[in-house]
Amino acid sequence: MRAINLWRLAMLAPALVLGAPTLAKAQDQECGDINAIVRQAYPDAVAQGERSVRAGNRTLTLPSPSSIDPHAIVCRRWRGQPGMVLVAVPLIAQVRIDSTLGDLDVLVVDEATGKARHRLRIPHAMDDDAVRISGISFDTAAYRLAPDRLAFGVRREWVGSSRPNPFMETTLSLYEPRGEALSPVLDDLIVHRSQGEWDLSCAGETIMTERILRMIPGRRGQDISILERITHSTSKVAKSGECRTINEALAPRTIRLSFDSERYDLPRPIQRR
Repeated sequence: MRAINLWRLAMLAPALVLGAPTLAKAQDQECGDINAIVRQAYPDAVAQGERSVRAGNRTLTLPSPSSIDPHAIVCRRWRGQPGMVLVAVPLIAQVRIDSTLGDLDVLVVDEATGKARHRLRIPHAMDDDAVRISGISFDTAAYRLAPDRLAFGVRREWVGSSRPNPFMETTLSLYEPRGEALSPVLDDLIVHRSQGEWDLSCAGETIMTERILRMIPGRRGQDISILERITHSTSKVAKSGECRTINEALAPRTIRLSFDSERYDLPRPIQRR
């Protein structure tokens, strides 16, 4: 049986991400009356077309059910807090051929009124260059910091532009409502990464890292236990002329993140820099 060429799959992956919405992507379009949300959050904003809004020196893009735009607003009902909608608003200052500059607003909105109850602006969260942001999504798993404290996640997906050196990465940040604000409790944990190099035909190698989170009891609330799995794949042309891939799974390891009642201390090697 012919082995799967992981490099060809890696090159196809960005197109699949952008062209075929997953369940998470569908959930991230649960905006309801997005125009009402934008009017209340940005009262001085001015429409600049069917899907574009200008707020000061930033451009906001309204979501569309027929396409996935990494700069479009995304929303998801927060099932852990019924009646609340999570909204991520990319505030784009500049888009060039090789880079983007922009911030990200994250809001917890009252679904009935469209009013933001909690809000945080993250400077430069939409900045990119050769490694582009390909998507924003919410993670509403039960990130319960304590019996009466619940956080939610924001994931950013990244894709490299180099064909000989394919790169994909997903980061996770967690936020907790506190007063009228949102407080970061976990910053840019790398939960998925695939990177390597190949000859654009067959020969090459890649390293794929996956990290799975689980909440566990800690001294000052809930700690996070991370199961890390790393797979090393090598592809080359066999004597038969077929391209074959050998996968080697390294021994998994567990990483514990301690909660200090305010945030998690994240080791630099597993955090996006």
